[in-house]
This record gives sequence, structure tokens and C-alpha cells, in this order.
Amino acid sequence: MRKDLLLNSSGIVLNILEKILDADIELKGQENIPKDNPIIFVANHFTRMEALIVPFAMYELTGKKVGVIADDSLFKTYFGSFLKDIGAMKKSDPFRNNIMLGDLLTASKNWMVFPEGRMVKAKNIIKEENHYCVKIDDVCQRVHTGSAFFALSSQLLRENYFNKKIKNFTKFKRKHFINDCNDININETIIVPINITYSNLRTGDNFLTDMAVKFLDNIGEHFLEELEIEGNIALNSKITIQVLEAISTKDILKDFYPKELNQIKIINKHRYSLTHDFMTKIYKSLTVNFDHVFALTLFMLNKKSIKKDYFKKILYLAANAIKKNCLFFNLNLNGDIIKLISYESFDPFESILKVAIKDNIISETGTEYLINKDNLLNSYTHHSIRIKNILRVILNEILIINDVNKIVKNLVQVSEEEINKKLYELLKIEEIYEFEEDYLKYINEKDIKPKKIGIPYSFENKDSDTCIIALHGFSSAPKEVLELSKFIHKKGFNVYAPRLKGHGTSSKDLKNTTWEDWYLSVCRAIALATLKYKNIFIIGFSTGGLLALLSTKKCYKQIKGVICINAALNLNDIRIKTILPAISFWNDLVEAFNVNDYAKEYIDNNSENPEVNYNRHYIDSINQLNLLMKKTKKYIHKIKTPTCIIQAKNDPVVNPSSAYEIYSKIKSEKKDILMLDLNNHIIVKGNNTKELFEKIYSFLIFLEKDK
Repeated sequence: MRKDLLLNSSGIVLNILEKILDADIELKGQENIPKDNPIIFVANHFTRMEALIVPFAMYELTGKKVGVIADDSLFKTYFGSFLKDIGAMKKSDPFRNNIMLGDLLTASKNWMVFPEGRMVKAKNIIKEENHYCVKIDDVCQRVHTGSAFFALSSQLLRENYFNKKIKNFTKFKRKHFINDCNDININETIIVPINITYSNLRTGDNFLTDMAVKFLDNIGEHFLEELEIEGNIALNSKITIQVLEAISTKDILKDFYPKELNQIKIINKHRYSLTHDFMTKIYKSLTVNFDHVFALTLFMLNKKSIKKDYFKKILYLAANAIKKNCLFFNLNLNGDIIKLISYESFDPFESILKVAIKDNIISETGTEYLINKDNLLNSYTHHSIRIKNILRVILNEILIINDVNKIVKNLVQVSEEEINKKLYELLKIEEIYEFEEDYLKYINEKDIKPKKIGIPYSFENKDSDTCIIALHGFSSAPKEVLELSKFIHKKGFNVYAPRLKGHGTSSKDLKNTTWEDWYLSVCRAIALATLKYKNIFIIGFSTGGLLALLSTKKCYKQIKGVICINAALNLNDIRIKTILPAISFWNDLVEAFNVNDYAKEYIDNNSENPEVNYNRHYIDSINQLNLLMKKTKKYIHKIKTPTCIIQAKNDPVVNPSSAYEIYSKIKSEKKDILMLDLNNHIIVKGNNTKELFEKIYSFLIFLEKDK
């Protein structure tokens, strides 16, 4: 943000502003801001700091100051002096309209207007016929049409000037505070709608409330409420400013000017429909986040209690459907939302659940959530609702989006059995779509693998309720564990071999993924398996072995055991241990001298299984492998799941110490270790697999009997 706007501000305002500008702000749709036109920005209004953040953001993009028409009460608070410095005006200013029209005529300054007229703390917007209304303490007030009036009026005045219909130029200049009529800009006035969405809205004391309590006397309750909300937004929330498609005033007026002589009549004819149109755009462009999905699902549920897993599955399906049907959707719901239904902690869920429990909207009993709908719907008062029931505020914001409401309403009426079927079908589609999308992205790469190498597969046995998830290794593909999968299937088990993201296509695909992406592939595999089978075992080879060990942190009792084969906890590979650090040093050196063309991106891989494995290891992907090894090392002491560790004694890639370290550190009561007299790494295929496969089978049978 540019600092020249801050020079005349007081120290406390600068301190507050510094905190605000450090907030997590995402600006989208910058391309919708015209470069040369005078602009009226219109936006929804929830906090006082929007009068700072949005003008600053728009100033940064356009280089032009943005004035704000603000409620008189704002000038009596901590923002007052700063608002004056940036050119804000009170609603009651007697010359407000004339100054604003003059700025728009000359394009000397853009303007920001909040048509809702005041902060809508409850975000309670309803629609009456063709008008949006702000509902505050059971009183409804229509959204103001002033911004449409200013936009249309300025354009009509511009048309009058350039069509020489101004009779008294001196009076015209004086009335609109214009120095010279030649300053009037030829470009039309444009309206630019903006949606402001907050993710992770939370309450609680913060920097601003602490400062106020410490240094100020006789603090008003409303003042503290605003500091608490806005301080938490600045410090903990994500603010998404979505700039929407601009609206032309010239297009609106073209059929009426100059035919219609009564220009007031023209403006009044269009100000209401224009306001309705851009407010519809603003409200429907909400950036839907997980909090919205959570609150709306609770609202739509016609139950006093619901199974925890069932509730999470509905949330997952709702989030997925909303993402497909909405233009704007918070991208943090991509990827790790799979944790929500794979028996692991998903931070956005845990965070909003904590709020619901604190406000007595949800309570927990064993495997169920008890829902208090009355507490969810409690609106309190305009000044207290954000503190006492933030979940209702979040709910109000999403209730106006009809398409989203229909999605959730339909899902909550579906039985648990049907939800499981829908979820299983969706996850299978997601898995295949991800592979097809990745494959298409790298199809022109020289090292692209045949599709049959990378595609996930499964073998079913209708007489068994147990599924074995078989995980392949680093830079490999599901085909690597095909012989093992077929052996296990012949022994009577169901087998599922997923693809770890980045694998089975091109080495560049792996370069652009992280170890977390590989782990999320395992999460989806586990979620899929649990929807169809009662008992799950996970067998992981090499890097797949590390991921299998990490998967034991899932709170799912039906994961009966883990088998890790040549798990890559410590490496022997000389290329990784010596060449990689040298290459990293070399790349740092060439970057320092700005000769990046000489950087080395990868090392060649002379694999035992070139048909399946990539022929090169990118430095970025090796670094991700190292991170996964470190993560697993930190975690293995927590493992209590029955575990079998198998290791080739003379593995050229993985140091045999890996097996002993895993065995000694895990806390499993049932654990076994087998050291095989083999001198290759890929021991899950070929002529020497008999002892390995029989050991795996015997461990599975041992645990099967014990279940």
C-alpha cells in the first residue's frame, strides 16, 4: 500500500492501519477496473475498516484517490482523522453531492459508496419484490440508490456539457467545484461492484481490544465490540475483495438521451433497477468458504442430532457441489478437505466446530452431534450479534444465495446409505479425473508413460469385507505393485492400488507436487475403502511405506494393520546424499550471479524398473521426499497400529537401518520385522518375491483372525 496517504494521520491511526494492512487480503478481478474512466465503487458493508481497506486497494491499482461517503458517527471514532485525510466526506456535508459529481466529471478522484447505508453487522439481507432490504433489529430498510443517482447524474451532466447544453458555464463550474470546464473528462462514468467476504470470522480479545482497555477510559460497549471483531479480522481472518464486471452508465442512458428532456425522470426511472442489478451481483459473488457450508448445513438439517461421520460426509458433498456450481469459492477447500472424511483433523472444520460448541449450538455425545437450532437462529441485537452468535452472521450471508441453499437442502434430505453411495461415486470420479487431467497436462512431454502404467486399479472379492490398500513408491506408479496386488487378491482379499499425485505420468508432474499431495492421495484411498469395506490394511512400498506409517494417525479403528516394505526412512542412494547437495549449492551459485540458464533441475535416474519409474529425479521432488522422511521420523514414535516391517538387507536405495529404526520406535504391541537376503530395491516384483509375499499373507491372516 502507498504510504503518501498516511502522512497526516495521527500515531494511533497509523498503528491501527499497520495492523489492518498486514491482514491476509486477497484481491481478485483487478482486470475489471477500467483505466481511464471516473469510477464509483459500490460494495457490501460489514466493518468500519472497509472504508480504509478498499479505497487503499483501489488507489494502489489505479493511482487515483478514492473518496468515501461515510456516516457522521465514523468521524467521531478512531478512524475520523484518517478518513478526512484521504478525502472522505460526512453524509451530512451540505456540498457532498456537488463535490462528488465534480470529481466524477473531471475524473480527479474516484468514489466508494456503501449502498446498504450502514454496517450490516448481522449480514441480514432480505429481498422484497425487486428491492434488497437491510434488516436491523426487525426493522427493514431498503438499500440506498444514491450511488446509482451519482453515476447516472454525472454521466448526464457530461453528455450535456459535450453536447453544449450547459447554458451558464460559470454557474456550472462553481456548483460542482470545477476549476476549468476543459478539465471535464470525456470518458463515461463507470460503476464497479465489489464483494467483500471474510473467511474465518472469529471473536475474542486481540491487539486492538487490549490496547483500548489499557490506554482508554470509559470505553463504550459498541466501540469495544467493533474493536474485537475488526481486530480479529485484521489479525486472523482472510479478506477477499472480489472486483466484479464494470457497469456502463452510457449504455443505460443511450436509449433515453437526448430524447427524454426530463433528466430527473430518466435518473429516477433507472436508479432502482440499476441498484438492484449491481447489488444482485455483489451478493451472488460471495466467496463461499467452509464456515458458510457448515452453518447452512446445520440450518437445513431437520434433526436434533446427527452422527459425526454422516455430518462430515454431507459437508464434503455440499462443498464439492457448491464448488462446481459457484463462480467464486474459497480455494483453501481444494486438496486437504479430503481429511474431513478420512478420519483426520481438518482445521476449518475443527475451528468452526469450536465456535458452535462455545455458543451452545452444538454439543457432543460419543459418535453424535446434538444440535440446538434455537441457539443457531438467535439474532440478539444489531450491536451484539457479532460477539454472541457469529455463526448466525455467517449463516445470514449464505442464506441469500438461492443456488447454494438448494444444494444443501437436497443433500440433508438424503439417507446415510445414499450419502455413502454418492460419496463413493464422487471420490472415484475425482480420482480418475485427477489422473486424466494430469495426464493431459503433460501429454506432450517425451517421458510421458502409457496410461496403463499410472491408472489406479482395484480387484474385488465379494466374499471378503477386507480391503488391502497397496501404495507404490517414489517416481513410480500403481503398476509397480501389480504383482503383489494380484497375489493378495488370489488369497481372497479385495485390493485397491491408488495413484499418488504426480506419479504415473511425467517426471515434470512429480516436480510440481508436494509430499502433502501424495499423502492426500492416500487419504482419498482410505476414505474410498472405508465406504465399502469393514476392515482396512495398508501396504506401502518405499515412499509408499512412509505414507502408510503416517496414515496410522487417522482415528479409524478399522485400519487393522500396516505393512511397510523398504520404507525410505534413511537412504543409501549416493546421488541423493552427495550429488543433490552439490547441485543445490551450484544452483544457489548461478542464481547469485544471475546466470540461471546454467542451473541444474534434475539428476538422471537409472531405475531397476524403467518401464514404470521416471528416468529423472527433479531436485524439487527429491526435496519433497526429504521432507516426508523428516515428517515420518518425527511421527513414528506415536504409532500403535499393528505393523510389519520388511526390508532387503542389501537395498542399494534404502539403508537397512530404516527397518530397525521403525521397529524400535513404534509403540505397537503387535509388530514384526523381516530382513530379506536381497540386493535390489524393487522387491515387490520379479523372481524373488515368494518369501516376501508369503510373509505379507501370513501377517494379514494373523491379524484377520485377531479382529
